[in-house]
Amino acid sequence: MVTVDLPLTIAGIGIMLAVPVTFMVANWVRKNVDHGELRFGPDGKVIEDEESK
Repeated sequence: MVTVDLPLTIAGIGIMLAVPVTFMVANWVRKNVDHGELRFGPDGKVIEDEESK
């Protein structure tokens, strides 16, 4: 009979979930967080937009 160590089982489950959870969080951040992308003019200077409220 095989005995399974509880900490080893928990670590295995954590490793199996790490990649999918990472991609889910990264996709959520990409869609829902304002990244503040900069725009540059022909002279290479940053174009600042006035935020209308």
